[in-house]
Amino acid sequence: MKKILVLLLVLLVTTGMVFAQGAKEGEKKQLMGVVTPSADHGFTAESIQHSEAQVKALSAEYGFDYRFMTAAESSEQSNAVETILGMNPDVIVLWPVNGDELRSVAQTVMDAGVPLIVYDRFIQGLTPDAEISGDNVAIGEGAGRYFNEYFKEDLAKGQVNYLEFKGDSSSVPMERTNGFLSTASPKFNLVQSFVTNWSQQTAMEQMENFLNTKSKAEIESIKAIWTHDDEIVFGIVEALKNYHGNADINIRLINGVSAGEGFMKLFENSGLEGIDFMTYTFSPSMVRDAIDLGLKVLQGESLEKTYKVPTEMIDKSNYKKYMESDLYKVRYSL
Repeated sequence: MKKILVLLLVLLVTTGMVFAQGAKEGEKKQLMGVVTPSADHGFTAESIQHSEAQVKALSAEYGFDYRFMTAAESSEQSNAVETILGMNPDVIVLWPVNGDELRSVAQTVMDAGVPLIVYDRFIQGLTPDAEISGDNVAIGEGAGRYFNEYFKEDLAKGQVNYLEFKGDSSSVPMERTNGFLSTASPKFNLVQSFVTNWSQQTAMEQMENFLNTKSKAEIESIKAIWTHDDEIVFGIVEALKNYHGNADINIRLINGVSAGEGFMKLFENSGLEGIDFMTYTFSPSMVRDAIDLGLKVLQGESLEKTYKVPTEMIDKSNYKKYMESDLYKVRYSL
């Protein structure tokens, strides 16, 4: 009888331990929501890889849950944010497709008292807990100064005609263009501006159309091309390589933004004679910094309102050194 009582006591204690452990394990973990655009071009594809890898690694290390969602359209992103909001998250990291179109759902997040971190494409008229991006204004300003120096002799003689190839209608191209115009000489004359939607194919078609429809004098007047992304440059380069018209190509400088591996190959052999290239670092891996801010929120740390990831000019004088840097290595670590 005593043996039976002892056995029952042991079972009761053991069962109590199981329930206690189960209750502990059943407690709600902190939840980080991450919403990004879908991979519509190389930069976003790389960024998605880096953001998902970072939140997964931090979740495993610090023991929080996460929900990672991508969407191609603003309406889909709104639905994704609302889905995560229904899970009672402790922080949301949002990379909008288009900031203005996400204003309503972003405000809903803030009204619910959930900390909101907005990455890359900002939302006009909204002040989230933190905004983080590459320094788009600095990129534009730096490019303007670079163009001034590169065309110093030409500018002393008169105006320099150029083409602009923008990314899209979000805050990013606006900041880059405004930055460029703030430092570039007023003698730079914009002949035509294109919106590429960050597409290499679209940029190639736009450049081909310019070359095939403009007069010989108009084509030969262009000396520079100011773009917002490396992939845009790749499309322009293909169009120039494929051109067999009767106009001379007098373009001497084309810039990009991103400083990816493909752009480094242009310094080695672009297939074009007499054209120099320049770009600015804007690594897809910097989205990891936005995820890190989400972790800070989970750990109870206060955030600054604005974070800018520094940028660096890369041209034929320093690209080999850049390819040996930690920034370049982290970018291609996945």
